[in-house]
Amino acid sequence: MKESEIKSSAQLVFNNIKEIIDLTGPRLPGSEEEKLGAEKFAEQIERETGLKPVSEPFKMAPVASIGFIPVLGYLAYVATVLFYLSPIASFIAATLLLIYAGLQIFTYTGVLDFLFKKKPSQNTYATLEPKSGVVDRTILLSGHIDSSWCWQLSALNPNTMMIKTIIGVLSVAGIALVSLIAICNHAYSFMFWTTSILDVSSKTIKNVGYLIMYIVPIFAVPGCYWLSQYLTWDKRKASPGAMDNLTGCEIALATVKYYNDHPDELPENTRLICAALGCEEAGLKGSLAFCKAHKADFNEHYYSLNLDSFRDYDHFNAVKGDTWLFSKFDKDLVNMTVDTMKEIDVPTPGIIENPVGGCDSTPFSRSKVKTVTIAAQDPRPTNYYHTYNDTVEGLNMASLEKGVELVVKLVPKVVEFDKNQNK
Repeated sequence: MKESEIKSSAQLVFNNIKEIIDLTGPRLPGSEEEKLGAEKFAEQIERETGLKPVSEPFKMAPVASIGFIPVLGYLAYVATVLFYLSPIASFIAATLLLIYAGLQIFTYTGVLDFLFKKKPSQNTYATLEPKSGVVDRTILLSGHIDSSWCWQLSALNPNTMMIKTIIGVLSVAGIALVSLIAICNHAYSFMFWTTSILDVSSKTIKNVGYLIMYIVPIFAVPGCYWLSQYLTWDKRKASPGAMDNLTGCEIALATVKYYNDHPDELPENTRLICAALGCEEAGLKGSLAFCKAHKADFNEHYYSLNLDSFRDYDHFNAVKGDTWLFSKFDKDLVNMTVDTMKEIDVPTPGIIENPVGGCDSTPFSRSKVKTVTIAAQDPRPTNYYHTYNDTVEGLNMASLEKGVELVVKLVPKVVEFDKNQNK
C-alpha cells in the first residue's frame, strides 16, 4: 500500500465519519439515529465500492444492561431507606440489585432482557467475493455503528470515575451486608431505644453498637448518587461516537475498498466482509445477532477482525480478551496483529486485556470463530470515551493512517496463516 494511498484512505475514513455525524449526531442503541447512521453507511459502501449492502434487522432491549445503571442507583436509595423500615426488605432489594448487575451489566448475559420493551436495530454489511468464485476462507472486518450514552462521571473527571463507580457498587453490597447483620441480630426491633445510652452495661454497649449500625447505611448515599449519575439518557449529551466506533466501521470499509480497487492484491479465494454492527453499547447485541444469523457459515476458515476505536496514536493494542466476560481471543491473531504493528512502525504496539465491559469479539469467540479486537485507544478512563467529547475534531489522522495500513496488511497475513494451518 503506497504512502499516498494510506493518506487518501485515512482522509476517506475521516470524511465518512464526519458525513455520518453531521447527519445523525449521537446514535444511541435502538434509536432512529442509529438506523439513519446504518443507512448512511450502506450508502457509503455502495458509493465507494459498488457492492450491494445488506441490512439484517434484529430486536433488542436498549437499556437492559449498561443503560440501566442510573436506575440501579435510584433503587439503591430505596434499599437504603428500606433498611430503617425493614432490614429484610432492604436485604432482598440490595441483593436483587447486585444479582441484576452481575447478570446484565458485568457479564451481558441478557437473561433478564425479557423484562424490557424491545426496539429494532440492524447489522449492515457488504461482501467482496473472490474473482475465482471459489471461497476458501472468509475474513470479517467489523466495527459498531451505535454510540454510547454520555458517561457523566468520565466527562466530569475521568481520574475519579472508576473510584466512584467502585464505591457505588460497594455501597449496594454494604447495604445488603448491614441488612443481613441486622436481621441476624434482630436489630430491626428498635429495642435499643428502651434503654438509656448512659447506662453503662453490656446491654447498653450492645445497643450503642446497634445505633452505630443504623448510622452506617447513611454512608452509602454518596455511592448511590454516583451510580444514579453514572450516565444520562439525554440524547443531546450522548457521545457522537467518532472514535467509538465510526473509526472501526470506516477503516473496515476503507480496507474493502482498497482490495476492491486492487483486485490483484486480494489473496486468491478469499472473501472479505465489511460490517457495521448495531447495539454494541447495549450488551453486544449486534454481534450476537450476527453470530446467530451466520452460524452455518462459521468454520475453521472464518476469521473476525473487530476494529474498535482508533484515536490515540501511542496506544495501539491487540485485545486478547474481555476480563468481565471471561472470554479469550485467538492467540495467533493477537500475535500476528502485534507483529504487523511493529512492521509498520507503530510507536507502542501492545497486547492488553479489556479490563471492563466487553467488545464484539466475544460473541465470535464463543461461536468458535478465530477473532481479535484491534484498537488505538488509551485504555485508561478519559473524558472523551463514552462522552460528548468523542467528536470528529478529536480524531488523530496519524492514528487513522496507521489503522488503515495495519488492517490492509493483516488481510494477506491471515490468509497465509489459514493456508499454513489447514494444509
